[in-house]
Amino acid sequence: MILRGCFTLGLCVLGLAAPAAAQSKGHSYGHYKHPAPPPQGGGSDSAAPAVTATGARVFGAWLDDASLMEPGDGMLSVSFGWFKSPVFREFDAPVFDGGVGVMRRVQFGVSVPYYHVSEPGGPVTRGLGDFLLSAKIQVRDPTAHAVGFAVTPVLEVLSSEPGPDVPRINWALPVSAEYRQPRWRAFGSAGYFSRGSVFGAGALEVAVTDRAWVTGTITRSYSTLAEDVGARFGLGPSRTDASGGVTFSVSPALTVFGSIGRTISKQDVDSASLVVSAGASFGFLAWKPYR
Repeated sequence: MILRGCFTLGLCVLGLAAPAAAQSKGHSYGHYKHPAPPPQGGGSDSAAPAVTATGARVFGAWLDDASLMEPGDGMLSVSFGWFKSPVFREFDAPVFDGGVGVMRRVQFGVSVPYYHVSEPGGPVTRGLGDFLLSAKIQVRDPTAHAVGFAVTPVLEVLSSEPGPDVPRINWALPVSAEYRQPRWRAFGSAGYFSRGSVFGAGALEVAVTDRAWVTGTITRSYSTLAEDVGARFGLGPSRTDASGGVTFSVSPALTVFGSIGRTISKQDVDSASLVVSAGASFGFLAWKPYR
């Protein structure tokens, strides 16, 4: 759980920068968001969160915007990610993220990875990662107002028993904001993870052509748990990660993306010295809404 959680932070927060760009006009979701032109219409859903525990520390982070898919629109993202820390390596493939617009101000999302973890030269451990289920609720539409807002209740089901003091089912509550301009947009999230973490995250997305976007992200998470174990080993109570990515819209229904990032705060045993991720998102019509 420690290894898988740590990687999720790299893959889903650092790695999500790129796909965010391709969103819009309601054709979106995916590892972060996707297809169609830049930010002038519609939406997507979430970045799967990141939770990592070392000793008494728990870090969590979530990065999303305030846009939504149209009711009936769906998105499936298939990706991979590679995470390197000072003491272990992890390769997640495949990572599945999906979502669908349910009604005008609500969309549902789900995410699950398959992980491969090892120490350098050691045996590889494999398995299904933690299951994440989210419901994104738009409070204010960024296409109709200067700043848009959304709240995204998240349910996290751990894939293995975490220990006697940690429940198998946990929750998070991110609140997201988004500001749009014709060729760029800024968005970010802040919130709380029930496993013991508060966080803030932000991103800037810029259109470089009509079909390509670059995105930079930064996230900071602070563990709210007692730090007795972490302090004993010189581990810090907070963590800051950054990434950069690019997204290309192949067609209105297909987007490819890639990103690279790392932990830019103190390098602890579970810090990300390098995170690389890439994948593709596919838009589809789940059903034809009744008009």
